[in-house]
Formats: sequence, C-alpha cells, structure tokens
Amino acid sequence: MRLHSSLLKSAKVSKKKLIFSKTLLPIFCLLIYFSAPIASKSEDPDPFKIHFSEKPEHAILYIIDGLSYKVWNRVELPILEKMVQTGTLVEKNYLPPSAHPTQGPYAELHSCSIPNPVMMAGTIFITKETEYLSQKFFPGKTTAFVANTENYSSLNRYYHYSYQKLGPDSEGVDVALQFIKMGKPAFMRVHLQEVGEASYQIMKMTEDVPWRGNIWEKGSPYIEMLKQADNLLGSFLQGLEEIGILNKTVILVMGDHGEADSGYHPPQITDASITSILLWGAGVKKGVKIPYAEHIDVVPTICALMEIEPPQTCQGRIIAEALSHFHGEIPPREMHLKKLIEQFAEYQKSEAVALNILIKIESNRSRWYREFNNIKQNFYDIHRFSEWPRFKTIKELLDNNQKALDRLHAFLDEIQKKEN
Repeated sequence: MRLHSSLLKSAKVSKKKLIFSKTLLPIFCLLIYFSAPIASKSEDPDPFKIHFSEKPEHAILYIIDGLSYKVWNRVELPILEKMVQTGTLVEKNYLPPSAHPTQGPYAELHSCSIPNPVMMAGTIFITKETEYLSQKFFPGKTTAFVANTENYSSLNRYYHYSYQKLGPDSEGVDVALQFIKMGKPAFMRVHLQEVGEASYQIMKMTEDVPWRGNIWEKGSPYIEMLKQADNLLGSFLQGLEEIGILNKTVILVMGDHGEADSGYHPPQITDASITSILLWGAGVKKGVKIPYAEHIDVVPTICALMEIEPPQTCQGRIIAEALSHFHGEIPPREMHLKKLIEQFAEYQKSEAVALNILIKIESNRSRWYREFNNIKQNFYDIHRFSEWPRFKTIKELLDNNQKALDRLHAFLDEIQKKEN
C-alpha cells in the first residue's frame, strides 16, 4: 500500500427535522428507500468470517459518544471483543479536554465540544481556515453523515447525505444503512449519542441508587447503553454484509471523548481526555494492540487507507502500525497530547495551591497577585483554546506552557517561604 509522505512528518436541525443535502434525490424517493427493508438472506451472514479486500473502498468513522478506554476489562461487549481479536486496538487515544464553550470565538465556529472538530480536522489549531476530512472526499466521492442529535450541525459540511434528528441510536443505525444502500458512500461518519447521555444522567443522579456517581456499577445506564451500542454495531456490520460492501470497508470505532468514572466528561478530569480507537476491516492488521495514539491521528490514517491527500492543516501522524500492507520504518511516537493533558493537570493543581496561600498573605498582596496574574496570562489551557493557533506547532505550545509552569513552581516556592 502506498502511504502519503506525511507519515514521516506532521501531516500537513431542529427536533424532528431531517436535514438532507440539496444533491440528494427528491424527498419522495427517500421515502421509498426508507420504507423498503434491506434485503435479507435465508441465514444471517457472519461478518467475522469474510475475507477482506487488500485496500478499502469505503471508510466509516463509527463514534460511540463517551466511549471510555477502560471499557475493555469492565463490560462484556461480544461484537467489539470479536472486532478487537480480528482488528487493531489503540488502547489509549489522547485528546484535548472536552470543554464546550457556548460563547466567544470558538462558539462562533462550532456547536459541539472541542474534541469533535479536532477529530475531524486532524489538528488542535481550529480556525475559520481549518480543513476537515469530509472536504477531501466531497464532491468527487460520495459522503454521508448521521447523528441522532443536532449538536454537531457545525460539522455537517461537505456531505451528500446528511441526517440529524433527536432520537434513539437504533434509528441512527437504520438511517446509516439506508444511506449506504442508496449511495455506497466512500466516507461516512456515524455518531451515536445515547451512551454519553447515560453517563451524563449518572453524573446528575440525586436519588440513592447503587450506580449513583459510578458508571461502572452493576446496572448502571452507562453499561446498559454500551451493551445496546454493541448490539447495534453487530446489526450494522450484518447490514453492510447484506448490502455487499463489508469486505471492502474499513471501520474505525471510537469515542469522541472519554468519560469520568463518576459520569460525564468534565474537562478537569484526565479520563475524559482518553478514549480508544478500534480499526477493523479492509487494510487493517488483525490481533494488534497499540498502546498510544492521538485524536489528530484519525484523519491522516483514514486518508492513508483511502489513498487520498490529508487536509493541508492536518497535524496528525498515520497509525501505520495498524495498516496491513505498510512496510518500512515507523517514526518515533511523540506523545504531545498526553504531555498537554499532564501540563493542564499540573497547572490546575499548582494554581489551587497558590491561590490558597495568596489569600492568607497580608503584606505586599498587590505585588504577589500581579506576578501571579502575569504567569496565568502566559499559560494556555483549554479555556484559551481559540488562542492556540498563535503557535506554529504543538511542540511550541508545549514549550510555552512548560516555561509558565516552571515560573509558577518558582512562584510557589517563594510565597510558601513568605507564608512560613
């Protein structure tokens, strides 16, 4: 398989309303398709016994909202477990904290949480000029987007087939299969929402139930929705086989973000910034486990599999370890996003200690606060996400933040002596 040279360097709806691209067939044609069941065979096909093509003709990004990286050892998920055995699992995929600004520069660009455009663009530097994965297929190759929510409307660009409607995951899977039957898209994004919603309900729960504040407790809605998502994934694979394209398809199953054990994905909790990626199907190695990747690696990996150029603004690295026909040296793994998350955690901890000491200091308080605020202005955490593009590379952002952290640690030493 030919891989793009970016491997060796940083790769450059309201409710109850369907949103369809103008390029689709008339509505009456869609109704005919939606009412017609997908052809079935006398026996259900087994998607795990097919022989995959050497390279894919279709790529599907299948997102289970809030998929925790801890799921593999805690919940029985038969379909996903079979896919792990016959595909490649990235055990930990790091991403920016899952903040969701509703005002300011970011909110003017996107309606969803920060990891979502990062995942679709392959860069942590999101601006008006950012290019997204769907642009590399559209309009020459058919594209499709399915989400059972309206939250991702800002990412609903460059798709021939588009569906956004508040509803159950099962409806989203049904529509995705209908789109595939109709148009055989080269690229499709499917986003199922109910697992993440279950986690949110656990976080909000005030009643005294066993799973209050613990998504892993027996009987928790999070576990139940994970099992349902697993069943739906099995139905989806079976549908692809019945349509006749499964053997030519590569599927990436992943979360848009991780989850806190206590529920939801607060940006301050590290587990919310880690999910997994499961690569399976045409062009993917079998039975491989990779310990680390980054959210920005998804776009260049799909582009490599589909043999198209990645977006010019892409920063990610191809997950070459997962590709069945890659032969050659793999560049050393730079754990940039892991380091960034660690910086945020260290800054949060040190800032809290500093503030606790500052409120006790009586002499020269203005001077100390002035110095502390100066340090804060030079650290770029997730709340300053829209300012990150002022740096040229992720490393430059990391180096800047490390200098601010070093100053904060020195400041802490000084005020702790003052306190004593």
